[in-house]
Amino acid sequence: MSFRLPRGVLRLFNLLVILTLAAYPFLVYYSKERVGTLWVTGGLLLLWGIRSLISRQRWQQFVALALLLCVLLFQLTDSPDFLYFYPVVINLVLLAVFAGSLFTSMSVVERIARSQQPDLPQSAVRYTRSVTKVWIVFFILNGGTTYLLWQAGYFKAWSLYTGFISYVLMALLFVGEWIYRKRYKRKHQP
Repeated sequence: MSFRLPRGVLRLFNLLVILTLAAYPFLVYYSKERVGTLWVTGGLLLLWGIRSLISRQRWQQFVALALLLCVLLFQLTDSPDFLYFYPVVINLVLLAVFAGSLFTSMSVVERIARSQQPDLPQSAVRYTRSVTKVWIVFFILNGGTTYLLWQAGYFKAWSLYTGFISYVLMALLFVGEWIYRKRYKRKHQP
């Protein structure tokens, strides 16, 4: 089930989601003792609840609902430790979505590519499956690093990694893939 919102409102809400996710590690680190977990998880519950209702793509609804369930469990247990586990859950959910898509007719990356170029040649389909596998490895390593920093008690490092370093690594992966894709296209064009 999804609700249709005006495009401008949807863009504004998506920007809010992105900013909240980017700020999340710092919100947890700096507000856990001052504000408490109730406000942080309550805000996330509201955010992911709305996100699950307005998502237009099935996989986005799945991600939003999984995160909503996760935050609800965190809220019910009222344990601050769960706040540190949230980025691990995000990586696990994305890992499940990307890995699960390899067992369907189209991988996540192929769906994204087809939204821009509906008629993909077979070489591009193979390429998108390979890129999906690269993202699977990224989610495993990223989630694992986040988990290990949390378990080791390196909360400042956890905050820096999940709030900055992981985004830099993601950007490097995007840019690296974009550069490689340009070369791949030139090599495989008839």
